[in-house]
Amino acid sequence: QVGDPGAPVTTVLVALEASQEVVTEAQNHKAQLLLTHHPLLYQPARDIREDRPAGKLLASLVRAGIAVASCHTNLDLAPQGMNEHLAQELGLVDLEVLTPVRRDAWLKLTVFVPVGYEDQVRAALVDDRVGVIGRYSHCSFATRGQGTYLPLEGASPFRGEVAALSRGEESRLEVVVPESCVRPALARLQAAHPYEEVAYDLYPLVDSGPILGFGRVGNWPQALPWEEVVNRVKAVFAVDGVRVWGRPPAVVSRVAVCGGSGGDLLGPAQQKGAAVYVTGEVRHHQAVPCPSKEFAIIEVGHFASEVVFMPAWAEQVAGLLQEEGLEVQVRAAVAEKPPFQVI
Repeated sequence: QVGDPGAPVTTVLVALEASQEVVTEAQNHKAQLLLTHHPLLYQPARDIREDRPAGKLLASLVRAGIAVASCHTNLDLAPQGMNEHLAQELGLVDLEVLTPVRRDAWLKLTVFVPVGYEDQVRAALVDDRVGVIGRYSHCSFATRGQGTYLPLEGASPFRGEVAALSRGEESRLEVVVPESCVRPALARLQAAHPYEEVAYDLYPLVDSGPILGFGRVGNWPQALPWEEVVNRVKAVFAVDGVRVWGRPPAVVSRVAVCGGSGGDLLGPAQQKGAAVYVTGEVRHHQAVPCPSKEFAIIEVGHFASEVVFMPAWAEQVAGLLQEEGLEVQVRAAVAEKPPFQVI
């Protein structure tokens, strides 16, 4: 949204939003990129005037050479994004997407590996999304065959000699990869594979991939009494108090969660059997009339429901950049504070 796409970046500051405090923190750390969840320019700007807060903030970013990039809805939808993290922090298991939007396309990654190196390459490729089919991880298939190659001048062959035709026993190793994971998976493949030039193929699959969507719903391994539910929510979101709508059940086992403004997901939360729905905020007309059955909404505040993910997001970004071989320092902002006070 702001800055020169061609400018070099060595330091990234991750924050919920580009407040004045966060921009000052980015300047103090000499960050060249401010990565936020809330877009700095949410609506088209009619003007950029330095006698107004928004214009002054934009001007200070441009003068400091700090770019701003934002991941808003895509971070909400991501399989390992905002809502996945919130559900995990609450201790929920058997997670499902609350409101599906689309699916992440599947690809088949096929790579040819010298015999004896299959486990090394397989271990580098598979993770919690690559090589996952349903409730099974580390899924792969390998077949044996013979490969040929003739190293040209300047090559450094793993086996064989330059200008001499070589034959090698190889395994054809196959795993399924969500489209969004292809780049980091290929980076890990290149790092783990013994060949100088890695031979691989990517095939699009007709089968549907992982579901992308808003919110999560899941279960606690053991049902919790209502009082303990409230205490756990306060602890996870680091808030002193919450707003409760509806009829709190005495005991809770199934919970839905959505960071930010989650009033539109009240219906899906009830339809998927949640007894409690944890979100940042709901509008008055969305929450009333209260449901006739036992169902409660716990409102922790928009800011609190999302800022809790920023340290984990910074770690994810740092890991992804490292997988790409980029030496970039990534840190989460510590200067963020709610945009209001309760007095």
